[in-house]
Amino acid sequence: MKKILIEPHYLGCIEYFCLIQSSHSVLFEIHDNFQKQTFRNRAYLLGANKVVPLSMPLKYGNKTAFKDVKVDYSQRWIKDHWGAVYSSYGKAPFFEFFANDFKKVWDHKSEFLLDINIKFLTLCFKLLKLDVEIDFTNSFEKDHEEGVEDFRSIIHPKIAFADRNIYRPSAYSQLFGDSFVPNLSIIDLIMCAGPQADEVLSSSYVGN
Repeated sequence: MKKILIEPHYLGCIEYFCLIQSSHSVLFEIHDNFQKQTFRNRAYLLGANKVVPLSMPLKYGNKTAFKDVKVDYSQRWIKDHWGAVYSSYGKAPFFEFFANDFKKVWDHKSEFLLDINIKFLTLCFKLLKLDVEIDFTNSFEKDHEEGVEDFRSIIHPKIAFADRNIYRPSAYSQLFGDSFVPNLSIIDLIMCAGPQADEVLSSSYVGN
């Protein structure tokens, strides 16, 4: 088992959780400058006709630290994100068991992106039965401490997961389509596979 350094993602993809499951400890980077068009505020669901992208609107400046990025509630994104989840997974096998837990995080309307991401991560750790120690960086350091594997900005939506050698798709039953769609948001796996989600993660990790 290992200790990794990585940024907190929004409803992270399956690859992201495969990596976390393989680790005994996670150090979250919260002091680097916020990077747009990343998984920090994006997620991908499987809808009836296509993959559905979610993007959380934010308020930040040119060099705003990740921990200081605020959520923009002037837009109706919560209704849109919850509507997308309901449309995508309302008939999934485990929707009725877990949906309200996710909705509570959105309804709380946390001021900062970091808080929303950590709340969702904590919920997913619980549902996936992941016993992982977490901590947060105290400052930004280009070089990480010895014994920590640096995965900052490695898992990125613009780079195919096949290029990273972390995740190998282990198919599970999805609600839509004739062929399996890999590496969607963890919410797809949780809603579709329920208690078997942790087994899917384990079999999807290249290191196993």
